[in-house]
Amino acid sequence: MSLGIIFLVIFIALAFEYINGFHDTANSIATVVGTKVMTPRQAIAMAAITNLLGALAGHAVAKTVSSGLVDAQFISPMVIICALLGAIVWNLLTWWFGLPSSSTHALVGGICGAAVASSHGNWHAILWSVEKVKDGKVVMEGVLHKVVIPMITSPLIGFFGGFILMGFLYFLLRKARPRFVNRFFGKAQIFSASYMGFAHGLADAQKTMGIITLALVTATAAGSFQQMPDWLGFLRMDKSMQTEQSIKLIQDPKASPEQLRQAAQVLESESARLQPGEFREAFQTLAAKTYAAVNDPAASQRLAGTAAATHREILAAEDSRLLPKIPLIGSMMAGKFTDWEKTLASEMKAATPAGKVPLVVAAGKVRDLSPDVPVWIKIVCSLTMAAGTMAGGWRIIKTLGHKMVKLQPVHGFVAETTAATLLAVTGSFGMTVSTTHAITTAIMGVGCAKRFGALKLSLVERILWAWVFTLPAAGGVAFLLVYGFRLCGWLP
Repeated sequence: MSLGIIFLVIFIALAFEYINGFHDTANSIATVVGTKVMTPRQAIAMAAITNLLGALAGHAVAKTVSSGLVDAQFISPMVIICALLGAIVWNLLTWWFGLPSSSTHALVGGICGAAVASSHGNWHAILWSVEKVKDGKVVMEGVLHKVVIPMITSPLIGFFGGFILMGFLYFLLRKARPRFVNRFFGKAQIFSASYMGFAHGLADAQKTMGIITLALVTATAAGSFQQMPDWLGFLRMDKSMQTEQSIKLIQDPKASPEQLRQAAQVLESESARLQPGEFREAFQTLAAKTYAAVNDPAASQRLAGTAAATHREILAAEDSRLLPKIPLIGSMMAGKFTDWEKTLASEMKAATPAGKVPLVVAAGKVRDLSPDVPVWIKIVCSLTMAAGTMAGGWRIIKTLGHKMVKLQPVHGFVAETTAATLLAVTGSFGMTVSTTHAITTAIMGVGCAKRFGALKLSLVERILWAWVFTLPAAGGVAFLLVYGFRLCGWLP
């Protein structure tokens, strides 16, 4: 795999991010433009800045995209290119017709379609529902829990949230003068639109961060960066080819004690070159468990102590950061770290009654570890989305801000606040919720609270059909691209 292909992946991913910026600009500014509180240029400038801040604020969604949707063994940079192209084609098509479809689900559909094609039609390449243990607690991950369920529930929450909040304000302001209401919420909407822009960056920019991280993790584990010059060292991720091979060996139930000992030694030496972080702690903990399995208690206790020290360093570094201490948004920026000793002990304890080999289960857990997004990826993706936002998305702005329902400042305030809160909460849990679905259904809810006849149902029907077709359409394009690349000899 050449460096040229890696850079091509990064370029296409950033192209998707740019398109996402102007495709989804309407999500954060359509209401504030539709209510004439801000001019389009003012709104776009504000959205670009708040998108940038939101994109830098967290990484939970990025970790979901980089490791929680498909089996990484079927992913390569060329497969990622097909996934991105599938999402881009659908985004441009819906943008051309002015339909607010979901860039999030276009990307998820592209990844899933490309993975199925890469695995020669094996639908198990998609991680549909996976039970994982984090800090001793069982959590459910996979496409069902991180994509499909939120895809169904988030529009309902957006609709009824907008409907209820709007109804409450109608009751609260029933005796207020219209002039006062418009003036007050005209100013308040500037803050709600900024909140929406922040939430959009938090929810959407992270998808591309996860894609680039996934490509670099795959390339590093495949050994593509072994002969890379030092000045490109920032491309390497923490899990090297040697580490990947060692973890695979530990996952083999037929591995001999000597092979397991050698694998543990590799994990120990590879972890020593890493900075304190989750990968270092996970490798050290797995090495300790492996030494214990081959009856080397001294080495096991030594590595367990080193892993515990690494965990303390991680927590101390997080505790010294200023950003997580900011009120309201601080929790989104705070790191959430796994106690690997507790997690692997719990996994191994549960493995024996289930008829599984405890060490094999522990190795699988470490192999599934998704990396934190490097700072340089966060910055590049954030700036790219901001640039795309500056380019605008006038077709969709017209649909959301003018065609679907006639909005006043109070309506825009309610729709933006509802949608932004939904995105901020789900984003902190790593759920890939659509910004488009959240704001569009919030606007629908506001329109229905105003009066049910305020909605143009023919337009709503077109939008709903675009949503239904997004996942399979983007996935189908990516699926066909993988087969086309295979016919050209670019994929095995």
